[in-house]
Amino acid sequence: MKKRTLFLILTILVFSILTGCAMAPQDQTEQQQEPEEAVEAEEIPEEEEPSQEEIRKALLEEREELEKKRKEEMGEFYVPLPPLDGDNELQTEKAKALYLTGNVAGFKFQEEDIDYYADYVLALSGQSGETPDTSRLGDVNKLEVALGIAKASEINAMVIDIKNDHGLVTWESDLEIVNQVGSSINPPFRDYEPLMTYLEENGIYTIARIVAFKDPIFAAKNPAHAILLKEGGVYLDNAGESWVNPFDQYVWDYVVAVSKEAALRGFDEIQYDYVRFPDNARYYNPITEFPGRDGKDKDEGIEDFLTYASEQLRPYNVHLSADVFGFITHSWDDKPEDIGQTWRKIANKVEYICPMIYPSHYGPGVYGFDVPDRYPYEVARISIMEAIERNAAQKKPAIIRPWFQGFTASWVKGNIRYDEKAISDQMVAAAELGIEEYIIWSAGNNYNPMSFFYHDRIDDSTRKEGHDIMDRTPEMALDRFLKAERSTRLPQVYLLTPIEERAEDYDQFVEDYEKINPVLQSFAINEIIEIDDGNYLAKVDVDYKSDIGVFAMVNAEFMIKEENGVFKISKPEIEWVEQNME
Repeated sequence: MKKRTLFLILTILVFSILTGCAMAPQDQTEQQQEPEEAVEAEEIPEEEEPSQEEIRKALLEEREELEKKRKEEMGEFYVPLPPLDGDNELQTEKAKALYLTGNVAGFKFQEEDIDYYADYVLALSGQSGETPDTSRLGDVNKLEVALGIAKASEINAMVIDIKNDHGLVTWESDLEIVNQVGSSINPPFRDYEPLMTYLEENGIYTIARIVAFKDPIFAAKNPAHAILLKEGGVYLDNAGESWVNPFDQYVWDYVVAVSKEAALRGFDEIQYDYVRFPDNARYYNPITEFPGRDGKDKDEGIEDFLTYASEQLRPYNVHLSADVFGFITHSWDDKPEDIGQTWRKIANKVEYICPMIYPSHYGPGVYGFDVPDRYPYEVARISIMEAIERNAAQKKPAIIRPWFQGFTASWVKGNIRYDEKAISDQMVAAAELGIEEYIIWSAGNNYNPMSFFYHDRIDDSTRKEGHDIMDRTPEMALDRFLKAERSTRLPQVYLLTPIEERAEDYDQFVEDYEKINPVLQSFAINEIIEIDDGNYLAKVDVDYKSDIGVFAMVNAEFMIKEENGVFKISKPEIEWVEQNME
């Protein structure tokens, strides 16, 4: 029954009751029976449902009003919302990607050249059984090579510079703020539509690389929003370039506006690079200032930016990722780098976290290697294991998608040539640890197609029976946990404690821990018994001392269980006994 008809019936009934209240009971009953007949005789026809055209017109009028309001509120940062009739399906891929500069992405390409190079790769790799045709290799440009590799191998994604390291927006932008800054003058990726159409038609996942806070163009145009020197002026890094202030929401709005436009133009994912402060913090910290910081740590500022960007980009139906220094898998709480990157604070704010674990970027002695650049497999394996352990301590962390070295680091003393084996050694290490995504970095966009045919070298037995993904036995994990308690190494205690048995937020975990301040004085592992697959019972002699008492027990029962691939330790319930002060 339609609302209008129901309303009419109720109105008549109420009127009848009010007018008949003075009647005799029998008359009132008779009078109450009449409206039903009247309603049947005078029932108003049901209203027609609005047509699809009428609905669409109403929605468009509503959208037009909304856009007027948004434009007024957002000013120079205004970016329209996605069209109502647009494709709102969010594409997701296990991305295996190549990086393209805006210059290379802007090259003209011919599909016949792409197909030729793809056939060459198929022949070179032995997939087609044909003899490689080298006659036209000189006619194929770098973009056609990258697209040909994607057609003939597992590569299924491209990372394309949209805002690069120099602050250049690589295509002609419709944004008022970009035109004010002048950051898209002579853009190399001006004719972007043919490539974006080709990538979409061929199912290639698109990632817009947007450099966030290293931006000399924006800093020069808006020095008040740059990192400032206390004595006046703008701070310049070792390369003589200026950075914008990561605590400044005006800067955030600029970066996010560029991101929104990339989403509107067809990118599946926004990837923030240089989402950090400059390195060499020990030098510049005493001489610089960051308006808007309000006493926050640098990693809190980066966390706040990613939260803001995620909220702003939600209507644009894109994924969000962030690049981080490779060493962030190893360090804790942004120390000693002090660049604003703490693993858990970034991994909890984006969908993909991308550590740049280039072996050439690790100094002598890191991970026990005199020249880490010479050990692509080993460095990749160790750093990815560290990343996995950090992720295993969070409830819903970002997917790990590492950047791998696709270049020869000629400046590193003792370096090796990064041929197809050295490059693919990194992918082998990742695959053996269950990491299914990666990006190859080559600043010059020079890619060896044979780097992507490595699957016969993956060893599925690298994880030994009874070991976790960190290659630890239950006893090794327990020993590590107990030694961390004895030395009060709280990051290790946090990583090795099951998520549900502690605060997920590390700062809260530390606060809770310090309320009691338990220190393990001594321990002895007596026995470890496997209960079922992945779960173990350990009997340990322990002697604890804390601010509220002591606890000592023979054969205290610790549980060891695998959580997110990593062995975690559950302590027995502790009943503290007040110390005898005599």
